[in-house]
Amino acid sequence: MMTDAQLEGFLPDRYFARSWVLLTRDRGWLKPVLLLSAALFVPIVGPLGVLGYALEWARLTAWGVASSPKQKNIRVGECIVSGLRAFAVALVWALCFGIVAALLSCVPILGPLIALCWSIISAFLGLIIMVATMRATIYQRVAAGLRPRAVWELARRDSAGLLRVFGILLVFCCILFGLSLLASIALVVTIVPQAIGHAGYVGLYGTLMTDAERARMLVDMTTAFLESTAVILVLYFLVTSVVAVIMSLLGYTALGLWFRQFNLSEWGGEKDPLPTDEPHQEGPAPYQDPSGPVSAPDLGGETAPSESPCEESGRDQADEGADGPIRSDDSCERDERAEL
Repeated sequence: MMTDAQLEGFLPDRYFARSWVLLTRDRGWLKPVLLLSAALFVPIVGPLGVLGYALEWARLTAWGVASSPKQKNIRVGECIVSGLRAFAVALVWALCFGIVAALLSCVPILGPLIALCWSIISAFLGLIIMVATMRATIYQRVAAGLRPRAVWELARRDSAGLLRVFGILLVFCCILFGLSLLASIALVVTIVPQAIGHAGYVGLYGTLMTDAERARMLVDMTTAFLESTAVILVLYFLVTSVVAVIMSLLGYTALGLWFRQFNLSEWGGEKDPLPTDEPHQEGPAPYQDPSGPVSAPDLGGETAPSESPCEESGRDQADEGADGPIRSDDSCERDERAEL
């Protein structure tokens, strides 16, 4: 059984176990997962909102807040903005990696081999992009995620822990691959016999059919294929969307747990280097009040967390540290605390 101390402090391992407990310890935890899964089917803004929700929860986790995902009063617009910020950061990094790959492929003789090696390394560079998007979320600024030196310094200080987070994502990628493989097999088993039957019919009577009959038969074939595969496709997209949401929530929250070791309260502005001291020692991290906007230069050199649109309010821990300025929606949080 996971203790509160293990959830509140930094530990160099058990990222998956702690992320899973944070995700599932509140009753009704499946409701936001299902809602986020449905949101993935909304073009553009849906995936951005899901990404922003995961990042904002991970930001609170990085600050030492042992909260579960928020289930009501979610500010969807701010989640979308957070997701858009992360997408912009990831896009810039991906373009840079793509340019490097293109340049390496132009090297005489060894170009293709070097490009192949780079493509393999790019799988791990995805972690660098996650660190960059997380840093941008902590500062609430795109520019904070586009500081290669600061991002590399974060990854370099505890690359072993970062690989543990990568292991979580790799397991979920394998699960998604397995689901895709099963769905492909099911589709082949369903479609191939029908295709063979229709092909045999066309081979026997195709020369005797008019153009209108051929067109009607094509429509009938397409309808039959869609009807026979509809259940498989619907189940596949539903299951994979749920798995993808859980993967995103657990992956970014594990990254937030990894960020705890750097003691965010000692960070300066987005352009400043990391503090030179060693990563935070094991044990519970002090709670940082998530109030006020994130703007490092305006906060005397500290990067305090702003209130997350996706945090779970009403925790006793939050009550102990909530001495910051009153927010416009504090009445909702006080109501939740009174209910608890």
